[in-house]
Amino acid sequence: MKVTILNLQNPEDIDTAIIPNAIYTQTINKNREAIQDYFIKHPLLMYSFVGYNSKLKLADFLSANKKCGCYYRIPWKTYYQVHNNLNESLSLSFAQQLTEYRYMITHWYPSPVISHMQYISNIALGMIQDIGVFRYNLSNNLDYGCTIFQQNYYKNNFKSPKAFYFYIATTLVAVGKGTGVGTI
Repeated sequence: MKVTILNLQNPEDIDTAIIPNAIYTQTINKNREAIQDYFIKHPLLMYSFVGYNSKLKLADFLSANKKCGCYYRIPWKTYYQVHNNLNESLSLSFAQQLTEYRYMITHWYPSPVISHMQYISNIALGMIQDIGVFRYNLSNNLDYGCTIFQQNYYKNNFKSPKAFYFYIATTLVAVGKGTGVGTI
């Protein structure tokens, strides 16, 4: 498979270019509920943000220790790929990973300009954490009293805790095993 290196240097341009195309409009418009619903229907994308954030953090760690890393192949179809009619994979150079990571860190609340990728990552990682709390409570025979039942993505997609548990047992565990994330 052919790989293209993203040919951008401006942090804001990089941040916008690598937004998953499927949720580009929702991300630009900061439509949290639509992004959460999309993640429930496409859990592989949600879990790919774990690896994405880990890779960027590793790049920053390596840089701080005066070492260099490798390219990172973005595991989703980006806005840049669709907008430029690219069929090959898109990768970030080590320098671009550092630029994006530092942009994400400095452009988060209370900054007036918010990183799009930080915004999406926060949603994905928050959902994964909520699911983890639900599974922990369930496996330890604790009350279902976790915050996931108040979330609209739960209310819009599941009729009962049993339906949500079935979703986790069938869909998410399979996705977690296939992504290197491990079981959730």
